[in-house]
Parts: sequence; structure tokens; C-alpha cells
Amino acid sequence: MRRRAARRGRPPMKPRGSGRAGHAAPGRGRSPQARRSGWSVDWRGPLGRAGGLGGASRSYVRALRGAGLPVNASAAMGQPAAGRLAPGTRRMLVYHYPPHTLDPDRARRAGYGRVVLNAVWETSRIPSQWRRTINRYDAVLVPSRHNVQAMKDSGVSVPVYRVPHGVDTRRFRPGRPKAALSGAEGRFVFLSVFSFQHRKNPEALLRAYAEEFSEKDSVLLVIKTSGWREAGGSAGAERAIRRYVASLRLSHRPAPIHIVAGHIGERRLLGLYASADAFVLPTRGEGVGMPFMEALASGVPVIAPRWGGQSDFLTDGNSFAVPYKLRKPAESMKGAGAISRRFGGLFAQEGQLWAEADLAGLKRQLRAASRDVALCRRKGRQGCQDMKSWSWEAAGRQLRQALERIGTQPPRGGAAASRESGEADPPGFVSAALRGQRRRAPRGSGSAPADAKERRTRRK
Repeated sequence: MRRRAARRGRPPMKPRGSGRAGHAAPGRGRSPQARRSGWSVDWRGPLGRAGGLGGASRSYVRALRGAGLPVNASAAMGQPAAGRLAPGTRRMLVYHYPPHTLDPDRARRAGYGRVVLNAVWETSRIPSQWRRTINRYDAVLVPSRHNVQAMKDSGVSVPVYRVPHGVDTRRFRPGRPKAALSGAEGRFVFLSVFSFQHRKNPEALLRAYAEEFSEKDSVLLVIKTSGWREAGGSAGAERAIRRYVASLRLSHRPAPIHIVAGHIGERRLLGLYASADAFVLPTRGEGVGMPFMEALASGVPVIAPRWGGQSDFLTDGNSFAVPYKLRKPAESMKGAGAISRRFGGLFAQEGQLWAEADLAGLKRQLRAASRDVALCRRKGRQGCQDMKSWSWEAAGRQLRQALERIGTQPPRGGAAASRESGEADPPGFVSAALRGQRRRAPRGSGSAPADAKERRTRRK
């Protein structure tokens, strides 16, 4: 992977620690910090996989290399074998797969001095069976404050470092050629990009749009989605969407919906963002919210709840907030109106919560956006400017700092897992921010999907 030069601009959150390391321009090869630390980083993650998880893993590797740390990247899941290293080199494993698919103690016996989990999760707490495994790692990397809080609320005691995702503003930017969309001319275009699963809340999106707008309104909803083989694939997702709208028994003919199902190329995806006047997704929970970042970077304002990973970057200046209430996931999963894959074994455990969008509030924001194109453009311009501070170069610098800090700390996993974290705030650790949030409702959760089969099927 080629190294990229750092973009100017502050990182999403100024890292804690001494000096100005968080703003240093990346160099080629090994940085002075890397040479001093002597650590060799092995990254294991879904590097060849399509969708948000695979894209994030590839981008983290590129960013870390751009920040000057040597990285050996592999898509292999599970227990690594010991390898040959130069004399005096210490080895660190960063594992970007479900936590239970690796035995951290066996990884240490294979020669790793530190074993680090890179994780993301979407509800207020991680699956209960993961806590003991995660506490055997030396540290956890998560992309949002939502995830940091969820780890703490779930009983994770090893250090948790916030290393935000980035967005590639060279790819996602205003001015791209628009996609060819039948019937879009002269209409306000809403875009929604999501995998067809219950967590994304397609039911609220479809119901709010179909009930609020009739064929007399000059609007169009474009849905880019993908389904699962077990549920009929992307064709099954499209059928479910059309059946659901028909089941609403509306007194009017709803405004048109254009469905783009299945895999599409990058040019087509960029064209969809370029065609949109607003991006809408009433998601129940996100660890990051990558489509939100992509929309903002493309100059498109967002309509969404501000709960979950996206609450780190959605503001009044770049988005329309959808009100919500925290609910147990099982409540909506058991409803007769649920039309997409539920993943109840992951998202319906005791103590987990996520955000249920208020339907009336979602309708109001859809109508407000469609009536004020000038406001949407202002919010879109602000979002584009905001995303310039969320570069992958900035993420790489913060990731490098976190790994270097982990390398200087005593091992925390295995027999040391019962020790409490938080002796000192490492770069990206947000304990101070969380102390100010303790009176608020839980923000969310942070780790990776539960089993290998499910992980293979999850998409952006």
C-alpha cells in the first residue's frame, strides 16, 4: 500500500500527551518514535472484504504506514503463528476481527509482547460473553466516544483508546458527476445508504417518507442497500421494501422510491452522493456512521438521530437532528412490522439499548429539508468543511500515538486483566470527557460482530 502525505488541519480530537506529536507530519519509513520503540506491528483484519469494515481496516493500515510505523498486514483470522523478527524487535498484534476468534494468551506465546483489539459496536453495551475475552487483551482501540462509554459500561477493565475513523475527502467531495436516476430531474433527492438489517431501521425510513410525501410532492427517495443470502439477497431486500410500502394502506399514492440493490462500483456510489440534496438514515445505532461521513464530505447534509458514533461529528451546522428514545432492541425485533434481518443474538441481550427514532420528528425533518434547499446547501458546505478535520492522516497519527503508548505500558491482559484501567489518560483516551457525561444516557457501545459468519455478511 502506498504511503500518503498528511493533510493539514487538526485531528478530530486533540490527543492527550506531551508535545505536539498529534500534529507531526508523517515521514517515510520508520519514524523516530518507531525506531526508539523497536515495535513491529502486525495488523490482522478483513483487508479484502467489501463494505465499511473492510474499507476501515485497509484505511487504518495505510494511515499507520503513512504515520511512519512499519506494519505487516494480513487478512488471516484466528491464531497467528510465530514469525522471524530482527534481533531486538518487539512484536505487537492489532486484531481487527471479533474478539473471541483469537486467544490473546496463545498470541503472546507465539511471540507477541502486546495484543491489541481494534473494535466497533453499535448498542449501549457489548455482548456479555465478550467481556472476559476482551479483558485478556492488553488494550482496545475504538473509533468513537460512544464506544468508549459502552466498553466501560460493559465492564471492560483494560485501557480503551479512542482512535477515530477518517474519511477520504479526495474521493468523497462536492462536484462529482451525478448518477443517472430516472425521474430525479426537478425533484429534491433524499439518499439513504445502508445494509438491509433491522439496526438500520428501514421501517421508519420507509413509513415516514411514504406517509409524509405523495406523488404530488417533488421529491425522490433513493435507497442503496444490499441484503443477505439467507433472506433472498439484494433482490429479497428490494421485494421486502416494496411489500412494506404497499402494506401501509395509504390514502394517497406515495412519492417515488428508487432502489439500487446489490454491489455497485465506486463511480456509481460517488454519483449517488453527488445526486443527493440530503442524506437520511434513522439508524438505531452506529459505531461510527461511515455513510454519514461520506455524505458530509460530499457536501450533503444528514438527517439522523444524534446517538451513537455519529454524535461525535453531527452538529446543528451540518445536519437535521431526529429526536429519539432509548429502547430495548428486543421490543422492535418482536414487532410484526420488522422487515429486515434482526441479528437478535447480538443486539437483544439484557441491558442493551439503542435509539428508536421518533416518527413524527423524522417526518418534520424530511419536510423541513425538502422545503429549504438553500439551508441544505449551507449545511452541506459546513459538513464538507467539518470532514476536512477527519482525515485518515489524522487518524493514523492518533493510532500511532496510541500504539506507542500501549508499548510503553506494562501488559494489561491475561493475568493482569482484573486491574482497573485509567491510571493515566493515554492519547485519544476520553475519560475526562466521559466524566462530564456521566449524568447523560448511555452513548453506545464498542466492539465487533459476534461470529465469523455474521462478520462476513455485515456491510457498511
